[in-house]
Amino acid sequence: MKNSTKSMILALSAFSTIALSGCGISAKEDFIIDFTYETANGNSVTEEITAQDILDRYLTNQGSTAAETYYNAIYEVALREVFTNGRFSDKLSDAQADANRDVDEAKDAADTAGTSWEDYLKDTLNIVGDMSVEDREHQYYLQCEVNAMKEIVSDEFYNTFNQWNPEVDNASEEEINEFNMVYGENGYIQTKLPYHVRDILIQVDADASNYTTGEISSEDAGQLYNLFEALVRSDSETNTYADIARRLTDDSASATNYGEHLMDLDTAFINEFKLGLYTFDALYNEDLKTNNSTFESNVAKFEMPQDVEEELLTVGPTYIPYEAVDLLNQYKDTETVKDASTGQDLTVNEGNASYYPRNIIFNKYFNSHNICFITNNKVDSSDPTNEHTYTDTGITKLTDIDENGNYLISEEPWFEEGSIEASHFQEIPGLDYPVLCDEKGNPIVVSRSETGNAGIHFVVIEKSPLENQETAEVKLNEYYAPVNPLEQNGQDANGNYYYNDEFPTDSDGNPLKTYVNSIQTTVEGYNERIYGNSDSGITGIGEKYETYTGTQKDFQLFNWVTEGNFRAKDDAIQAKVEQYINTKMLSVEQSNAQTLIDAWNSYNTTLMDQERNREIGLIPETCAIHFGDPEYYGEGKLCYYSTSLNTNPGSGNAEGTN
Repeated sequence: MKNSTKSMILALSAFSTIALSGCGISAKEDFIIDFTYETANGNSVTEEITAQDILDRYLTNQGSTAAETYYNAIYEVALREVFTNGRFSDKLSDAQADANRDVDEAKDAADTAGTSWEDYLKDTLNIVGDMSVEDREHQYYLQCEVNAMKEIVSDEFYNTFNQWNPEVDNASEEEINEFNMVYGENGYIQTKLPYHVRDILIQVDADASNYTTGEISSEDAGQLYNLFEALVRSDSETNTYADIARRLTDDSASATNYGEHLMDLDTAFINEFKLGLYTFDALYNEDLKTNNSTFESNVAKFEMPQDVEEELLTVGPTYIPYEAVDLLNQYKDTETVKDASTGQDLTVNEGNASYYPRNIIFNKYFNSHNICFITNNKVDSSDPTNEHTYTDTGITKLTDIDENGNYLISEEPWFEEGSIEASHFQEIPGLDYPVLCDEKGNPIVVSRSETGNAGIHFVVIEKSPLENQETAEVKLNEYYAPVNPLEQNGQDANGNYYYNDEFPTDSDGNPLKTYVNSIQTTVEGYNERIYGNSDSGITGIGEKYETYTGTQKDFQLFNWVTEGNFRAKDDAIQAKVEQYINTKMLSVEQSNAQTLIDAWNSYNTTLMDQERNREIGLIPETCAIHFGDPEYYGEGKLCYYSTSLNTNPGSGNAEGTN
């Protein structure tokens, strides 16, 4: 990483404060810049620009507030000063070339649209005011030039403040806190809480809005079983979670990238995926709370409303005994029963698919929108004993589910202790049972999609931003370092790799495992992890640093460029400018917070609807295990379909197919 000198700030400090006047008062005479404009026919026109000229131009903008007008004017004055006499003087010609190119492209666009250049300037480019077409073109050029200057400054800002290592960064603590895009107080990691996760999506046919009687295909059941079988036999060599994701996920976009996602507060993922992970880390994962002084302050950034938190704690996670996976596969094709005397296929409950064993098992264990975990247990196959009485009819029915949405799980293990499969279930502080984990010991979080592809997500967290940074093996600023671990591919004559000494290392000097080198092994692959590759669906961490602030980035750049040396002459106007910045920044923060709050409330509504429906609508699991048995499916029995007219006593509630 090149040495960060913050030369831009140091260069600005050499200037005395340049003040913009109030309207109608001349600007200070020490701000006069020559402006040279290249016309389309190659002629050069040179004019002088003063601070008042710049201010007057912004005053003609319709719809701008006084504070916004002065903000824009101060920004342009500062930019023109540093591009003419300061840090960016060697970049002025680049900005001018970019501006001329933009003007030429606009002229071509006007020709293509069949519009006169003057009308295009006024109506499309909004260059308003009483002026000649040449002056109007000059105004547009100035606008393009300022935009080009901002892009150059933005690039320089990124190159200066993307330093991941505080021991190398020689900026002051104040500058780091304000500007460092990696680990500063306003940096990406601190403000956006990035999660490095891997997801396996299994799409199913069942309607996501049906909480109790969703119907999946035999293929769906088999696909779920195949995934679980791969997960309980995963290893760190040839069958990692990433390998399984690449082979078995139904998300083709992430399959080539081993199911990987970089998720942060702004990422638009489904609630069950994104908020489910937040719920696990914030409410159930006791490991993260231990001796972590920043845990509560970081959790607060999730914007979880208190009533939602209370509901989530009441609902808790759902546990899926592994035998349910086996039963799902065992019964995946069972849709009829055999008549013992004739061998004829008989339908059950008039062929109502809700009673197919695979659907009963799916709905009880897998059709759950709160977070779920897989346990090494058998199902509790006893008949249900919980009673629910319908308030409208007074009819009482038996159900597997109690009033809190819980059901019994057998304490008997499914896989024998000491087996390869059993070794994948580990205790996670905060969870009630040992749960299925990947080969690294990360618990696999299961959740049902609410919308979209209506699938089931299996997610592991590779790196959580809530980890205790004092005890973490790899710190967040190291993990998300935007640095290539190699200077070139291959090895030298002595067999040594061309390691980059700026990449984070452990105490022995070995490269750490980070976001950049978690999967890739080549210089080109590492660069994709830094800079991104839209064709491959790879998110570059460098991209995140460069763009994460959105609207707020403009104000960061403004503060960096002006650094107190450029301000309105009138203190009252300057105060309004500062208030404008603060208000805009707060508005962005509030908007982002409200988006999260709305998502939590929507998620909470889904869970409450789910719990109400599951309490009364789930078909007891014993109806799957005893499918077609007259003792369960006979008229008036536990599994009898109440609207059926079939009363064949010889086959329970089953009838022969014709």
